[in-house]
Amino acid sequence: MSKVTIQRDICLPLIVPLTATHDYIPLPPFPPVPPPLPGMPLSLAACAIEAPVNAWWPPGAALGSHKFTSTVFHNGMQICLDGHDCGKFIPHLQIMPAPNNMLTFIHIPFSSRKANFSSSTVLMNGKPTACMTMIAWPPTPMTYCANPMGMPLADAPTSHFNTVEVRMTLADWLAGAFAIALSMIIDRLMSKGSTRSFGQAAGKDIAKSRAGQSTASLIRDRIVSQLKGKFSASWAAKQGVGIATGLVRIGLTGQGSVGVTAPFGGGFASLGGSLGKDDKGWNPGAAGSAGIVSGSIDTRSTSGTARDPLGRGQTSSAHTWGKDGNTTTTSSTDPFHGFHNETTTTGPDGTTVTRSDGPTTTLPKTTLPNKL
Repeated sequence: MSKVTIQRDICLPLIVPLTATHDYIPLPPFPPVPPPLPGMPLSLAACAIEAPVNAWWPPGAALGSHKFTSTVFHNGMQICLDGHDCGKFIPHLQIMPAPNNMLTFIHIPFSSRKANFSSSTVLMNGKPTACMTMIAWPPTPMTYCANPMGMPLADAPTSHFNTVEVRMTLADWLAGAFAIALSMIIDRLMSKGSTRSFGQAAGKDIAKSRAGQSTASLIRDRIVSQLKGKFSASWAAKQGVGIATGLVRIGLTGQGSVGVTAPFGGGFASLGGSLGKDDKGWNPGAAGSAGIVSGSIDTRSTSGTARDPLGRGQTSSAHTWGKDGNTTTTSSTDPFHGFHNETTTTGPDGTTVTRSDGPTTTLPKTTLPNKL
């Protein structure tokens, strides 16, 4: 059994509490750079503290990485669903070998702390419920960003104060474990080829700084390079991992999706296609995002979402296809009190039903269409 994780629960790395290994290029003044550990890249000698964050983390909410329930609440809070990621801009503080890491300015905006496991037999708003507790049985750790590979050693320990539990099947757990293992293997293999080039690039940056190039210029060049992105072997390998893990999840649980996503702007925008499978059958579709807006279309519906830049809520609209299709508009506000969702559904005959969902739910209000 696994406790559900809600908005206010704290998510944090557990290894050497709060620490994560990250690539390190010093800013002036330059400290001695420690040698890499035997057989491991330089990043393992460079550790940063990653701040604990709530499952509802405003930058992640604004950029669309959160997956929460909309009409199901526990302790007055929304519940995390499959694929939840606390999101970007998680604070980092470099502590070894020194705090002056140039790359911290990149690690923070592109950070991640995401769920790997879910219960396919406990659906909330039609989606599997996320399982995010490492100290539990079975263990269901989250993955946090690190170099040379993301580490599945993050936990949502305050989830244990919640009273709602969901049961995972063996297939659910194996699907999550397979996704973690394959992702780590690919990251490690790709890092082997990049360690030397990383060292060379670090040496060039240090030489440029000593030659008088400004720190701001060096950081700007790095961020611009990250934002440009590229369709590299690493990107192709990660897409392959996503497809493989999706197929395994579908095969084991009967639910899941596979797809290819082309990132732009360092992951702040994307465009992709997918093929999903659930109890209603197969569902091909496409989706895209750009900062605080996103949209999708598939064989059943189309939708669009605009999020508050500070992560305080969002407005979304969806339309289901077919002669009985309807249009639904939902406005979410007030995250500090569990989010309140005002939903208006317009049927094909013009009838509207308005419903408010939140810690205190009101009954639906129906309005008939005007008739002459």
